[in-house]
Amino acid sequence: MFERASDNITATQEFRLTPDERGRITVVQRYAVPDRVASLKPQLPRDVTVTGTTGFSRAEGTTYEWDGNTSAPQITFTMRVNETRDLAGPEGARGEYLFVDAGEWALFRQPSLGTSWSWHGAEPVGITRQATTDGPGYAGDWMVYLGEVRTHERSAHGQRFELVVPKRASLAESPAAVLDSMAAASDQLRVGDRDDVIHAFAAPTTSVRWGVRGLQLGDRDMWVRDVETLSTAENTWLHEYVHTRQDYNTDAAAEWTTEAFATYYAAHLAMEQDLTDYDGLREVLRRGTTQSQSDAVLTDPSTWADAANYLKGSLVAADVDRRIRLATDRTRSLQAVFSRLNAHQGPVDERTVFESVGTVADADVRRAAVTYAGTERTPTLWSESDHAEAFGSAPARVEVGLADGPDTFAVGGPFRNESLDGSTPTLFAGETLTVVGTVTNAGEAATEYEAGFAVDGRVVATESGTVQPGERVTHRFERTFERAGERTVAVGGDEVTVEVHEPGRASVTALSANRTELAAPGAVEVAATVSNPNDVPGRTSVRLGGPDGPVIDRRVALGAGENRTVSGVVRLGEGRYEFTIGDADPLTVTVGGTGSESGDGSDGGSQDGGDGQDGGSSGFGPGFGPVATLVGAVAALALLARRRA
Repeated sequence: MFERASDNITATQEFRLTPDERGRITVVQRYAVPDRVASLKPQLPRDVTVTGTTGFSRAEGTTYEWDGNTSAPQITFTMRVNETRDLAGPEGARGEYLFVDAGEWALFRQPSLGTSWSWHGAEPVGITRQATTDGPGYAGDWMVYLGEVRTHERSAHGQRFELVVPKRASLAESPAAVLDSMAAASDQLRVGDRDDVIHAFAAPTTSVRWGVRGLQLGDRDMWVRDVETLSTAENTWLHEYVHTRQDYNTDAAAEWTTEAFATYYAAHLAMEQDLTDYDGLREVLRRGTTQSQSDAVLTDPSTWADAANYLKGSLVAADVDRRIRLATDRTRSLQAVFSRLNAHQGPVDERTVFESVGTVADADVRRAAVTYAGTERTPTLWSESDHAEAFGSAPARVEVGLADGPDTFAVGGPFRNESLDGSTPTLFAGETLTVVGTVTNAGEAATEYEAGFAVDGRVVATESGTVQPGERVTHRFERTFERAGERTVAVGGDEVTVEVHEPGRASVTALSANRTELAAPGAVEVAATVSNPNDVPGRTSVRLGGPDGPVIDRRVALGAGENRTVSGVVRLGEGRYEFTIGDADPLTVTVGGTGSESGDGSDGGSQDGGDGQDGGSSGFGPGFGPVATLVGAVAALALLARRRA
């Protein structure tokens, strides 16, 4: 209802090759600016070269300022895109590039460009961002490929996989096989943080020596060298996909889990997909037992040598997974720990990791995790028969997150009661957001669960219970937001941004009374018409004073374009009373001495047999009563609202 894309600023980044300047690409930053925008200030990245502007002038540093008149302003600049790095370990390669402009094609990260803006009026103005290429290419959320491509698509388990295969690439596997593997992993890995879309690029190796075998960036973008195969325990496609499912940040002591989990699960999922066997998995884990790993303490990155976070880390992750399965009679696995880390609010530290292990399993498994991750000790590899005993049956695979569908979010309160559409719920201060969360078990064992509801990184409510195999449990959580601002709500490992705006300015537009002339002291009903002319909800405080106290004292909330009447009764002595408020014309009520009493404010005959000629004076002064003033207090909302992104 309130997500009006036509009223938003549209910011478009267009990318094109710059053949004469290898290593640099050209970016055209365009804006479509609606009428209500008052100011617009893009802040460019450092180390770019501006080659042209339309409707913008440089303000300070890398910030540019809109002239206020041009409806389609733009800035053109060039930027360096080559990035290099040496990386040892299973994901390292013998080249140097992470991103590159190869001349006839380029694979690079999108530039980060901040924009601040302000607008007139009560209705918020947002911004819609998009990216495109000038000529052949593909723009994801974080990565861009310039050059001819073919895109292959697959939808599975609430995700859409887009596999981008450049004409310059020679894919070692068929696109269908790559998509099959990632789709299967989406189902196998029930740890939350399942993004709607995954952008997977096949990186050409014909003319570039890459420094890594694959790279994941942002929430959902990844590239993998075109020569990488699927039938291996060192499955780079699955390794980078696992990274897209990690939605937690760590401190230094828990950093090892990032690559350890990705390396272990790449091998484990490949084995579950029959892309490798126990011997392949064992070879990956065996590297964590070598002499070069013996001095590594995973919780201390300064001790890592020879990619210990990958090698010893994956062995420790596998060992903890095996111990959890045995301790819980194969009803739980390391995925339960993974899920808890994704759902954790704030940076994950070593205590969070170890406590999660203990909660999922028991104190003995926790002690083993502390021993092997927190000291130089290394787990002993287990036999194939021991592996079959622990991994032979599927444990519970529980996923806690936001529900899918149009009723995931609803709003209630003084303005409206309805479901909310869109990926970013929009509320107004004083409204209550209802969030529907689900707990699903795709495994073969029942298990207990805990579903947490967090607001701005703090868990404010939890629900717990037992979920059976194949069962889906639903919970509803509520939160009232009293102040405007951008908030984050999360259920399990899924989170969403909630925009809370101040309501519009409502005001009293008319005053009336059931009678405006009384022959003698008596009661008068005074009514105030409150109007909200905005396209968004509005509110105001209506306070009307009388000689003996308030006549009306109410907080009034109105929907977009709504009018409402509030009233109160006041007893008046002889005299002349003037009521004023907001934009309404003054209302005058005369009691005694000036004419007849009329029920409708007309010059009709007096009631109760009075002749309308009774004289007298008010206790507030002879012949003239007090002036009662009605003051409309509107929730703070400046005409020129401001927002920064």
